[in-house]
Amino acid sequence: LKKVCMIATCGRRKGLVCSLSRVVCFGEVPEELRKIHDVCMEVDAEINMATLPGKTASELYDLLTKAYTDRGFPEQMLQHHQGGLIGYKCRHWIAQPGSDKVIKGGRAYAWNPTIAGKTIGTKSEDTIYVDKEGNIKNLTPSPTWPYKE
Repeated sequence: LKKVCMIATCGRRKGLVCSLSRVVCFGEVPEELRKIHDVCMEVDAEINMATLPGKTASELYDLLTKAYTDRGFPEQMLQHHQGGLIGYKCRHWIAQPGSDKVIKGGRAYAWNPTIAGKTIGTKSEDTIYVDKEGNIKNLTPSPTWPYKE
């Protein structure tokens, strides 16, 4: 462990799984890491807010593809799975093109936008709960960590 540590974990409580990732930097944050992590957080926020009952995994895959492309990282969509339905397994399904899986209320989802930079990589990940009305709650907040609006 030198300067940067990414903690990516899935935890289980009473059978149910939540996923989250956090990045710790000891000292000044490298510019490349700041840039790509900001993009990951933006993509993560966009996909979380779009995770609404009735949307398909294919629609969300397309949204993710556009989000990466709009921010200058189109190739990153294919470097790592982007997440999906979580519950009794780390992922019951992941978003894929053409998928007919549907977002349903009363379920949890974990998205994990990921970017491999030239010298360092990062991702942004939390587990959200989508209720029957489409309200979204973050199940894995870290209130003492810095947040970006």
